[in-house]
Amino acid sequence: MNELLTIRLFSGHSSTCLVSRIVSLLFLLLLTAACSSRSAGTGHYRLTIAHLNDTHSHLEAVPVSLSIGGLKTIAQVGGFPRLQTVVNEIRNTNPNFLLLHAGDAVQGTLYFTLFNGQVEFDFLNRLGVDAMTFGNHEFDRGTAAIPSYLQRASFPIVSSNIDFSSEPAINSKVPRRIIKELSGQRIGIIGLTTETTPQTTLDVGTAKFNDVLASSQKEIAALEATGINKIIVLSHLGYSEDLKLAAAVRGIDIIVGGHSHSLLGPRESLVSLGLKPDGPYPTEVYSADGGKTLVLQAWQWGHIIGQLDVEFDTAGKISNYTPKSVIPLGDVFARNGTIIEPGSPEFKCIEQELNRSGVARIIHEDPDARTALAPFSAQLESFRTTVVATAAEDLIHDINRGPGPLIADSMMAAVPKAQVAILNYGGVRKDLLSGPVSVGDVLEVMPFANTLVLADLSGEELKNALEEDIDFLLTKFGNVSPPALPYVAGITFTVTMSAAKGNRVGKLMIKGGGDYAPVNLSATYRTVVNAFEAGGGDGFISIRNARGFRTDTGIIDSDAFRSYLNSLGTVRNPAEKRIIVVPNVAPQTASFNYADGYFEAAHYQRAAA
Repeated sequence: MNELLTIRLFSGHSSTCLVSRIVSLLFLLLLTAACSSRSAGTGHYRLTIAHLNDTHSHLEAVPVSLSIGGLKTIAQVGGFPRLQTVVNEIRNTNPNFLLLHAGDAVQGTLYFTLFNGQVEFDFLNRLGVDAMTFGNHEFDRGTAAIPSYLQRASFPIVSSNIDFSSEPAINSKVPRRIIKELSGQRIGIIGLTTETTPQTTLDVGTAKFNDVLASSQKEIAALEATGINKIIVLSHLGYSEDLKLAAAVRGIDIIVGGHSHSLLGPRESLVSLGLKPDGPYPTEVYSADGGKTLVLQAWQWGHIIGQLDVEFDTAGKISNYTPKSVIPLGDVFARNGTIIEPGSPEFKCIEQELNRSGVARIIHEDPDARTALAPFSAQLESFRTTVVATAAEDLIHDINRGPGPLIADSMMAAVPKAQVAILNYGGVRKDLLSGPVSVGDVLEVMPFANTLVLADLSGEELKNALEEDIDFLLTKFGNVSPPALPYVAGITFTVTMSAAKGNRVGKLMIKGGGDYAPVNLSATYRTVVNAFEAGGGDGFISIRNARGFRTDTGIIDSDAFRSYLNSLGTVRNPAEKRIIVVPNVAPQTASFNYADGYFEAAHYQRAAA
């Protein structure tokens, strides 16, 4: 792995078109008279950071339900053509500018399914990203796909805690730290990826994920040894882990985070839009030596673009900052299924409320980016339209309803010798609405293209696997309502979320001859899972370590689901209650942070239809 990459940046960016560069340069020359890169008379250095994370192949805008003026309103949010407009505006008005991405650029829409990450990196190049770190989902196609990402990206992907030394096609192309030089000032950047990546993606090859604290301390020391006193961490650890990192490691000025899909910002403004922030933007954290670190994150899917204008004093300490994040909206709004007429009094009221929020505003799409995306969108539309079944009712994710139990049924149907099917909670990425279900819908529900694996588990291993996964989900999401649980077929059980680890699963029954009977801990049960679970993903250690019969069927999970839906013709929610949640002795509630297990809410999709 390359230790260090140094890049000098002046006005403009290598991936920005010539016209934009000229406009930027002229504007900056005019701006210089009024505003230097250092505050007049103070010696302070001004830097503007814009950032994204967890864009997850969402190149197009997504319909989102907001509360505007107290009324439920469907708005189109994000989309790379809209992000391009915002980035151009920021870059053209700020001479010292960095655009950063905190990982998970891929996986989550048909763009990744069809184009394997190429389009995502092309559009990150168009935005002019300066640096990125790996998210866990960059490994969803294994390490074999990563060289193509590195080749496609016109910016460095920095990693300080992943050891790629046994991956020669990757190792030499990934720096452990980089230095960006802007107006004579050097800024050090390191990158960190969650150590849980081997458990939350399909294949990390021979890559090793090292301790993030030790790795960050080592790289920060190396940067400081060269005289650098402004250091940014690109982190794909999650908001809570970023807060811990900031408190534990000295020398970090700014953490640009991702992984937990956390929405940070002014509570009153976001609540007025029907959104619930996870914390302030930025979140200030003080380390043991009294140093201040600013923690940033930009929600998910390009639904907000973070912006922080920050000033450093001559010692490289943050002396002042101004948050300017933007939720970029289209100019089409709907209420109660009716499009609001542009220019109407109701439309003007929406505009006023958005302006009052100070966070969300209407952003027009960049025409060049829109034109560049159009041929790829057309291919997706053609692919999406093939109908495979009809949903007689909305299939909304829940413990015993929605796509999850149906997918588990499809796994059993595809592998008739299986007695049990277990599907990991994060394997379902979207709800399905009543009406036609297309190929595109199926692939967005199941975008990972995992193969189905048939394995023999003892009754004890089966119970332990369920216990392990439930503990994994509780650790990741907390005691949320409804609980985050795996989806199953062929078995039923009760779960007590408040019980001690290893004792949450009860009354485990297996179907045989049409009836259910208690699972025999000593008996063997042929179980179908996906390749991700078979490798121990999401905490399924007992499945990974099972020593009995095992074979990879080669059947793609989404193909099994599509075939199953097609065989049914008309699809409904299962009537069977396979998992029964026993009420907690002392109920706890928490807001659901979807993180990797996000869903696209059904009414968002209906609004787009």
